[in-house]
Amino acid sequence: MEFPSLEFVKALQAKLNADKTFFTASKWSDVKVVLNFGSKRYWLKLYGGKVIDAMEYAGNPLGWDYQITGSLESWKALRDKKKPVGELINYGHLVIDGNMIQANRMYESSYIILETIRDLK
Repeated sequence: MEFPSLEFVKALQAKLNADKTFFTASKWSDVKVVLNFGSKRYWLKLYGGKVIDAMEYAGNPLGWDYQITGSLESWKALRDKKKPVGELINYGHLVIDGNMIQANRMYESSYIILETIRDLK
């Protein structure tokens, strides 16, 4: 499966929706998240503990609440397990931006999303 691609993001959606820890962390969610893999962007709608929609993002009338952005090299460092999630975030290789109240509220589920991106084959 190519990374990044819509096929990958759909597989991410399925994996997250099967994850009980993700469900618990995002049970009260109602947010829109954009994942920026370099120049490729994907939109996720999180609601009630599930990712209920995922699509390529070129603008959307529903907008987004927060985004996780990084260069393709940073995402590949995550995928290759060369650097841990926390290091990539703490040193600004992956940046969380937007509505920071929502982003901070969703910190645990965002971390699970990043770990799942790392581990998804």
